[in-house]
Amino acid sequence: MPAPRYAAGTPETVVDSKVAFRQTWCKRRTQLEKLLCVLLVISLLGIIAAIVVFAVLSTSLDNDLKTQNVCLSPDCVKTAARILEAMDESVDPCDDFFEYACGTWNGVNSIPDDRPNYNTFRKLDDELQADLKELLESPVLKNDTMAIKNVKWLHQSCLNMTLLDERKEEPLLALLRSLGGWPVLEDSWDEDKFDLTNQLAQLKLLNHVVLIMQWVSSDDRMSSVNVIQLDQGPLGLPNRDYFLKDSTDRTLMTYKQLAVTLALALGAKEDVATKDMQEMIDFEMMLANITLPEEQRRDNEAMYNKFTVSQLKTNLTDSIDWHRYLRTIFNNVSIEITESEPVVVYTPQYMRELGKLIQTQPKRTIANYLMWHVVMMRVTNLHQAFLDLRRDFNKAMSGTEHDRARWRTCTSYVNENFGMAVGRLFIEKHFDERAKANAVHMIQKIRDAFAELLKEITWMGEATKKVAQEKADAIREKIGYPDYIKNDTALNLDFEGIQQSPTRYFENVNNILHIASIRNLKQLRLPVDREKWSTSPAVVNAFYSSSKNLIMFPAGILHPPFYHENFPMYLNFGGIAMVIGHEITHGFDDKGRQYDKDGNMKQWWSEEDIKKFKEKAQCIIDQYSNYTIPEVNMTINGRQTQGENIADNGGLKQSFKAYTRWVEKNGPEDTLPGISLNQNQLFFLSFAQMWCGTARPENYVNIIRTGKHSPGKIRVIGTLANSYEFAEAYKCPAGSRQNPVKKCSVW
Repeated sequence: MPAPRYAAGTPETVVDSKVAFRQTWCKRRTQLEKLLCVLLVISLLGIIAAIVVFAVLSTSLDNDLKTQNVCLSPDCVKTAARILEAMDESVDPCDDFFEYACGTWNGVNSIPDDRPNYNTFRKLDDELQADLKELLESPVLKNDTMAIKNVKWLHQSCLNMTLLDERKEEPLLALLRSLGGWPVLEDSWDEDKFDLTNQLAQLKLLNHVVLIMQWVSSDDRMSSVNVIQLDQGPLGLPNRDYFLKDSTDRTLMTYKQLAVTLALALGAKEDVATKDMQEMIDFEMMLANITLPEEQRRDNEAMYNKFTVSQLKTNLTDSIDWHRYLRTIFNNVSIEITESEPVVVYTPQYMRELGKLIQTQPKRTIANYLMWHVVMMRVTNLHQAFLDLRRDFNKAMSGTEHDRARWRTCTSYVNENFGMAVGRLFIEKHFDERAKANAVHMIQKIRDAFAELLKEITWMGEATKKVAQEKADAIREKIGYPDYIKNDTALNLDFEGIQQSPTRYFENVNNILHIASIRNLKQLRLPVDREKWSTSPAVVNAFYSSSKNLIMFPAGILHPPFYHENFPMYLNFGGIAMVIGHEITHGFDDKGRQYDKDGNMKQWWSEEDIKKFKEKAQCIIDQYSNYTIPEVNMTINGRQTQGENIADNGGLKQSFKAYTRWVEKNGPEDTLPGISLNQNQLFFLSFAQMWCGTARPENYVNIIRTGKHSPGKIRVIGTLANSYEFAEAYKCPAGSRQNPVKKCSVW
């Protein structure tokens, strides 16, 4: 409260001044003059008394505000306005806390026409993208490092739609010819020249993944060593469920129409395109039936199968010449592959069924399918006419009416592929180094909270608890960005072999894809780099790696509304600290728990503790499986999302524990003006508002079918329904929607 405009003394001082005032002003006057003087003095004294009363009341009001701990700083006022802007206070917080916290946000922040969804993360990412756009559009300077020059040239080539229009589809046709051609386009395609093994190898070297997924990464059971790995390939639609429909399903029909339309645009005859694309989709529907569903891929121990190259033929299929395939691709990096080379296979049953399916299908159908994946991926690198042809398909899949703004497409692509160079530009201008130090301190507080909660757990045996604490202590952290990106030489080495042109976007993408494939292959004979960052600094997200036992918080997420150094700590603990706890808990979710402190898949639990863990996890699975998204009348896949749901629940519990310990040490902070909530209530409100947002019906279907995360609304109401601390903070009656009698808890 500002000080009163006029200073005022104590009441005693005012009374004592009356006599002096009269003597000064009324001395030696006539009786009439004295009377008039007294009246004047009385009037003046009335004014003075009013000022005194105002001063006393003002002082009292100021003291009341201090007693209520209301923060009136500009940062607090601005933050309070942002929070209030999102809330719908007409909603009962004990009935639907998501609507209470985010009801107005979702109404004000409508989904942009070019987006399938919009939420707090996307809004912050929009701000970040605008910053990156400005950086990437700056002129190429002589003293720019080669990495920075390549970044700007790639961005220029992507934005140059005039040149893309001039080149039309010729770059894609040239690529298809180099790969043996797309049969649907050929007047006389020679199936005798088709070699599936060779075709898969060619596609791998261009980083196009079809039928099978092959890569090099750390061995789950020996995380210091890299090994060849194999898995089922992706489908043309986001999830197998899209294909497990009748062929007249609307989405499948739109998918087929896209294939026919693109084939025609590239020169196919209509009758040939219609026939070939139908046969291709029939083949893909059969593929979908043999792929392993996502919810059955969560037990890494059960999925891990190690063979030698020679055993792949006898244990999987001989429809693919595995030894020749691996020799062909690794010859490009001068690595010899013998038949004794170990290979980890995650879906051996899929590989066996794939071999059988290949033997029943015409080579033309298989070749059409392989090239279709190339076409579908690469038409996005062509001119506007091809982007327009995808619009109906995009609408069917995500509900969007328009393409993304070209600058957003280009900025995102550059950041995804030149993340460290873009990160260098970003941190130099938009990152406060104090956020890095503050995040380190906050991580330690969450570690302490996890240790405290671990001691309180009653379902786990002491021996397993001891090892769990050792793993938690061993978790390493990466915050902001890797230091090497500030070094020109080191940054240039990170992009060795990559050469970008300001005028050849399609070829630039070819170069990026090929170099990415080659770099991955080279890892086979190298030790695992446990310090390597797996994300760009300019990303609004956070990560946990089970093979490295590592948590990572890029610079992009260390911004409001998740974190700010001037936020009251109840907001920072409800925001970024909860995210920290979420990532730490991933080390102990249904998949992360299968790895030890060194990142090796190892049995460090007692059988009894595993049984109890699964019972606890099943409670989470059942709880979330009962939540329905009314917009599409679909229930959440609780098994598929269990890891993220466990992490949400554990992260919130840890961050609140850490916050209460912080208050015990530092005392309560001021609350926010205009919001009649205490500090604990504001903590939970901060958590909930991280997930404000909504999605189009088509996107909800996609999220539910493919996503490992529950939709934002479910992340809020599901997590808070399990929180005793939340129920106490908001005085929710037992049995209310947000305070059910039965609660689930793992960590």
